[in-house]
Amino acid sequence: MAHINFISDLHEVITQKLSRLGHPPTPEEDIETLLIRSLNLARRVPPIIEWTVMQSNELARKSLLPEIRLGLEQFIKKAESGQNLKPHLSKKSDDPDYKDLMFYDWEVFHFHLGTNSNSNHNEFVKRTGDLLFAIADSNTATMYLIDIHPHRGGFTNQNLLRIVQDNWAEILAPHTLNRVTEIDSNWSDNDIDSFRKAGINPILQIPDGPVLGSMGGGITTDGTSILNKIYADSIKTDVCQLQESFTQPKYGVATHFKSRYGKNWEELRFKVNSFEAPMEIEEMTTGELVQFPEFSIPLANLLTELEELRQEEDS
Repeated sequence: MAHINFISDLHEVITQKLSRLGHPPTPEEDIETLLIRSLNLARRVPPIIEWTVMQSNELARKSLLPEIRLGLEQFIKKAESGQNLKPHLSKKSDDPDYKDLMFYDWEVFHFHLGTNSNSNHNEFVKRTGDLLFAIADSNTATMYLIDIHPHRGGFTNQNLLRIVQDNWAEILAPHTLNRVTEIDSNWSDNDIDSFRKAGINPILQIPDGPVLGSMGGGITTDGTSILNKIYADSIKTDVCQLQESFTQPKYGVATHFKSRYGKNWEELRFKVNSFEAPMEIEEMTTGELVQFPEFSIPLANLLTELEELRQEEDS
């Protein structure tokens, strides 16, 4: 059997990327831990694309302080023109171990609306007490601006869900518990805060509206993202399946190296150099590169984008 271990290669690639981002893993971290930390880092930064920005009726009508209004206008201009929105995130967005409980629960981003750089952290805008809460759907390149709310109490404010329901009910439809039409009593915003910290995922009912599960997938008992765990398992499965496919006769890999180099299958040593499209696999004894253009791991692309942002910040 040829030497081939795509999971080990994935571990090495992710380790290198996290290290370049300033978060070198400990030697004992397994591939699942690496993937979960990487997903936690990458999923909390909106991709750099030209967003179609939609404002709720409530936000459009809202009376705002002049500096917050200006910050909102600048933010929208950046989003629509495909600029980097990371400077508007929490300073903790650089930490792969930061637990963003609101994002895990509702998949709602919160953005600061400063118009100047933060004096202590130039890569971020000046912090603001009022935060913009938004949903970013990268599949449709649509950003839904829900409301601006003071930092205090904003992260568990159930009125945000009501605004989403009133303006874009289709966002909540996939998370609606259709067989549950009513619950005995709804939880308070303070209850939600306590539940999140305990890793409990309550169902909620919007007043006169649907009963909802967690839009963001929910929170584990150790305070991490359930979706990150699911995505990590899916990535591992995909990589194992790719390795299995790679060794099948239909791809002709063994036949190719036998006819071109006279090498038997057990003499070959394969290593994945890149999990980005096109995925690149090197046969180490011959130096030949084999590409799989139809396969890639989006996480690898996201981490590369974060690396490029870090380089821009440092320059």
